[in-house]
Amino acid sequence: MQEKKRWLQDCLKNQIEAIIFDLGGVIIDIDFNLTLKALEKYTSHQFGEGEYLTKHPIFYEFETGKISENTFFSEIQKIFGLNATLAELKQAWNALLLDIPQKRVNLLENLQNQLPTFILSNTNPTHLEEVENILRKQTSAATLKMLVRKPYYSFEVGKAKPERAIYEQVIEENNLKPEKTLFIDDSLRNLEGAKKVGLQTLRIIPFTEDICDFFSE
Repeated sequence: MQEKKRWLQDCLKNQIEAIIFDLGGVIIDIDFNLTLKALEKYTSHQFGEGEYLTKHPIFYEFETGKISENTFFSEIQKIFGLNATLAELKQAWNALLLDIPQKRVNLLENLQNQLPTFILSNTNPTHLEEVENILRKQTSAATLKMLVRKPYYSFEVGKAKPERAIYEQVIEENNLKPEKTLFIDDSLRNLEGAKKVGLQTLRIIPFTEDICDFFSE
């Protein structure tokens, strides 16, 4: 971690002019296994490590805004034989969303006074609504929109990481220089996608590293 921190501190002084943050695993702690366990209570299916669920086309369609929330829950109910109400499915779906420490909010507030910052997240309306609820309950912030210049959510823009198009949209709309823009994520796939468009990258290892530690003096 110290080596990554030194690299980041050096970049911030000499090179980085903008920062793009992932949401889950970087700003908010998440544990997808909690959602899998919650869903398994309503079906005989075993989801394992999540591949069975997240690799299904319905997941991508929801995260890129191609289907509505009601359609998504109705379809997974059929696909996976989930014997649950809509309210129970929503609660299970949101089980993966954990905490947003105040110190991360403080970091984002401080950084946005120094350089352009953005959020780029693969997410869906159900999760985003709950993330905003958690933000208001646990921190002093009213909404994520106040913490960065602009958030980009996959279900709103119709694209998802690690596709080139979603990174390019953020770059082009904000006149960013990729080689002087840092992208921070916990997913190697997403970081590789960012590298393909020329972005600088930093990986956060959830529950082992905290984004705040990299920016502290």
